[in-house]
Amino acid sequence: MKIYLIPLTNGSILKDSSPGRRAADMDPLAAAIDQGTSSTRFLVFNTKTAQLISHHQVELKQHFPKEGWVEADPREIMDTVHECLEKTCQKLAQLSVDVSRIKAVGVTNQRETTLVWDKETGEPLYNAIGESST
Repeated sequence: MKIYLIPLTNGSILKDSSPGRRAADMDPLAAAIDQGTSSTRFLVFNTKTAQLISHHQVELKQHFPKEGWVEADPREIMDTVHECLEKTCQKLAQLSVDVSRIKAVGVTNQRETTLVWDKETGEPLYNAIGESST
C-alpha cells in the first residue's frame, strides 16, 4: 500500500492511502472565464502542473448592424458564461474531480466593449457594442 503525504496550505499534512490516488489528484485548481467577441470559454487548470483538466466553449452570435460595427446580446453573453460553467463542472464530475478544488477564477473579457444598463433594474438598455477582432 502506498501512502501519500500531501502538504496543505495551513501547514498540516494529509495522509492519503486511497488506491490509485496521486498527490496531483489533490492539487488546487484555478479556472478562467474567457469571454471574447466570438465565443465564451471556461477552463480549469491544475495549479501545480498547469495541466488543462477540463474546459467548455460556446460560440457567441455576433450582430453587424453596419460595416465595422459588432454587437452582442448581453443576455446571451451571460447565458454562455453560465452554460460553460455548468458543462465544465459536469465534465469535472465525470472525471471524479471535486469542483471545490477550484480556488481561484480569473476573467478575461472583450476589449473596448461598452454596455449600458439601467441602474435601477440592472437590465441592459442595448446590445454590447464592441470592435471586431477579425
